[in-house]
Amino acid sequence: MRGARIAVLIVSVTSAAVTVAAALLPHLNFAYRMPALRAALVTAAPLIALITGFLIFGRLLRRARLTELTLACSLGVLALSQLAFVTVPVLAGRAWPDPSAWASQAGSTLGAVLFALAAFVPRGRLRRLRLALGAIGTALIAALLLIAALLLIAALAALFAAYLPKVPVAPVAAGPLPWPDLNHDATLATLEAVLAAVYAVAAAGFLRRSERSHDEFFGWLAIAAVLAAASHLNYLLYPSLYSPFVSIGDAFAVCSYAVLLTGSAREVWSYWRELPEVAVLEERRRIARDLHDGLAQELAYLQRNLNSLDGQVDKELQARLRRAAERAQLEVRLAIDPLAAPRRQPVNVAIAQAVSEVAARDHVTLELDVVPGIQLPAIRAEALVRIACEAVGNAARHSGDRRVSLSLRRQGSRVRLRVSDHGAGFDPGVAADGFGLIAMRDRASSVGGDLRISSAPGQGTEVEATL
Repeated sequence: MRGARIAVLIVSVTSAAVTVAAALLPHLNFAYRMPALRAALVTAAPLIALITGFLIFGRLLRRARLTELTLACSLGVLALSQLAFVTVPVLAGRAWPDPSAWASQAGSTLGAVLFALAAFVPRGRLRRLRLALGAIGTALIAALLLIAALLLIAALAALFAAYLPKVPVAPVAAGPLPWPDLNHDATLATLEAVLAAVYAVAAAGFLRRSERSHDEFFGWLAIAAVLAAASHLNYLLYPSLYSPFVSIGDAFAVCSYAVLLTGSAREVWSYWRELPEVAVLEERRRIARDLHDGLAQELAYLQRNLNSLDGQVDKELQARLRRAAERAQLEVRLAIDPLAAPRRQPVNVAIAQAVSEVAARDHVTLELDVVPGIQLPAIRAEALVRIACEAVGNAARHSGDRRVSLSLRRQGSRVRLRVSDHGAGFDPGVAADGFGLIAMRDRASSVGGDLRISSAPGQGTEVEATL
């Protein structure tokens, strides 16, 4: 997620400001007795958590990583405990018995701990578990374990009900609470503070993971964790066990789930958007293998055996054949390299490698000025690499200048490639015999880019591609 650190900082500062206002400005009335809205909120929150859990389950099916499995378990615990111990009693119109309230708190704590663990567990694939059970089997076993854990929590809460602190009774007066309730049971206050700290740690972990892996999804998780921490800090002021009341803590909790849902939905959208690209990359790798194992091997054989023609053909023809074989072999390598290149290779690295081979083949000096770390989708990166190779090759063959300059820069959200020489130049308005200029324009337009060629006889040439 671009700017994840800035987004997390803005949400953190805003949440802190609202929380301080709730504590210091009670006349703003941050908690109202609104049973109908409260019922809607405690119903929406677990449903959002369940939907988000299913979306993360889809990510688990594709990647089978421990992070996704822990996240799915976390949201499952939060959703099921909320439904069983909060939503049902509220919709039934019954006052919460102490065992149900403490079971809800225990489920929330377990879910928060799992959520924080997901930010720090290793990201290795669950190969052995996936081979043994399959992704769906793994998820079913995890679901059964979650249900068993919730049943155990409910049983323990009922068994030790007599030893648990009494849950405060919600006031019956209508209207807002006049002042934050800072005198409720210390155990509840401590638990809310611990939950806030756990979510704060989770936010830091997901933010760090987002920046290291360049995965937008973890940035959304970091923002959701900040909002969850803010909700529990506000529950210190207006306890969530006051079931008829809606407070600022409830608003933060719903916002946290909404951010989770938004991030998961964007993950699904990104997956479907990239699915055709993945298919294209797989086909490109297949073509690369075929080129390498077939045509490239035959060209190598031809080049090795040209030397045996001494005395049978004139030396000039032999030299031409050898140069043709070398050029054909280089062209095959230029075709194979971008086809089989890793998806995450920075485009500046791919361009530098490809154009250096072209410059070495055509015996020109190449001046490179590229910005490191530029990432582009694989299809756009491949188009830019091919444009760069064609531009450098044209300059080397036709300009008469033995020095070619290439620069690669970011221009806002786009990337600009510029190849220039100080050679013979040409008139761009005159139709060219070759296919190179047409191919460069087609490649740029096929990925939504622009190509500009500036040249004049005797004044050199500049090719600029912006994607």
